[in-house]
Amino acid sequence: MQDKVDQAVRFVRARCPGYPSVGVVVGSGWGSLVETSGAAAVIPYAEIPGFPQCSVEGHPGSLVLSRAWGPLAAVLHGRAHRYEGLSLQEVVFPIRVLAAWGVKTLVATNASGGLQGVEPGDLALITDHINLMGDNPLIGTGSAGPRFVDMVETYDAGLIRLAETVAREERIPLRRGTLAAVPGPSYETPAEAQMLRTLGAHMVCMSTVPEVIVARASGMRVLGLSLVTNMAGAPATGGLTHEAVLAMGQQKSAQAGRLLGRLLGRLDG
Repeated sequence: MQDKVDQAVRFVRARCPGYPSVGVVVGSGWGSLVETSGAAAVIPYAEIPGFPQCSVEGHPGSLVLSRAWGPLAAVLHGRAHRYEGLSLQEVVFPIRVLAAWGVKTLVATNASGGLQGVEPGDLALITDHINLMGDNPLIGTGSAGPRFVDMVETYDAGLIRLAETVAREERIPLRRGTLAAVPGPSYETPAEAQMLRTLGAHMVCMSTVPEVIVARASGMRVLGLSLVTNMAGAPATGGLTHEAVLAMGQQKSAQAGRLLGRLLGRLDG
């Protein structure tokens, strides 16, 4: 594992001069951040040794390096998912590369289904999570870093306060909530949505949590942001589809990108 990570780091360092202190995972609905970034370098995942390929619409799969927001940021434009048939080790490989490259702060974004306390179109801070994916990326002898990782303060309190400050200044409503992560790719049944509410989750997604676990194992500070695109387990006209999720993301992309861009400008790595 470490040999593969080192190989990928050597590759990106050769193509992308500098040492980014901030990493960003761009989920569905957050892509406008990249479109206005004035990137210094863009590398397709297919060219980076060991990087997984993205097969889901809305996840182009490219590493973008940019100083547009102040600190040098390494942006993962799109993510691979467990439901694409990949192992969790493959899914989190880009996060391991960012850590080895020197990234100290990870901002993980996603699209989610709402459960309680949020509505479609809301932007929300992830303040905690519930891992229901049936697996953990730290399992196994091939996992680099510590095996036993403290997850009590997974989402950095200082970064949460900063995000709320930026949101107030930009007059962007920002909720808070606990994120449940499930394997997917089927959406939640009404009974499953009720179960997640009973467990205390406010939002549900099919990603993010494995990345966050590895980021914490690597010593990164983590900020999580979610765009609520639908209500999980609720009837939808024509049925809930990935296209409908992307459509809500498109509606809110300018606001989401503005919040994230202003926030990155206030980070010091």
